[in-house]
Amino acid sequence: MIDVLVAGGGPAGLATAIHAALLGMRAVVVEPRPGPVDKACGEGIMPGGVAALAAMGVTVPGRTLRGIHYLDERHAARATFGRAAGLGARRVALHDALARRAAALGVKTVSGRITHAVQDRDGVEAAGLRARWLVAADGLHSPLRRSLGLDAPQGGVRRYGLRRHYRVAPWTDFVEVHWSGRGEAYVTPVGDDLVGVAILSSARRPYEE
Repeated sequence: MIDVLVAGGGPAGLATAIHAALLGMRAVVVEPRPGPVDKACGEGIMPGGVAALAAMGVTVPGRTLRGIHYLDERHAARATFGRAAGLGARRVALHDALARRAAALGVKTVSGRITHAVQDRDGVEAAGLRARWLVAADGLHSPLRRSLGLDAPQGGVRRYGLRRHYRVAPWTDFVEVHWSGRGEAYVTPVGDDLVGVAILSSARRPYEE
């Protein structure tokens, strides 16, 4: 019997396992993909996230962010975070740092995928393991959450994310959010010579378009 079984070894699942380990619990993460895993992401961590990482003992390389700058063709609005700073960081760097911290705390990661679980009064069984608690951290469209009847109704317009990185020195220490009627572009400094551009839109089209 382990204490916490985590379905999904992304940032949310690893952070859950780290917190459990810091509380003296035995945690196991089940993840089908070898890490670190990359995906479309704005790669900007807000000050609260930076503080949460520090509390877990996780250090992530990146670029300090002072605030957010919103722009469209006619208007602009900019605000700083205040005393605390944010962090622009590659998602793979965040994932790797969390994985290394979890491993250092004794968290075991096993290869596999949890799609269903059997519960009783004393715990839960899944992926051949028995635990006191099971955490579904297996993504937006979690098959585990769906199998347990915990899915919330999906509403609103479906949106798509695309992202590229450009080898160029950042020209600002703000995240720039460029607005248009077709979507938003999140421009984030993630290193001294690297800028990420993530596009979020309801139109499913190639990045160039």
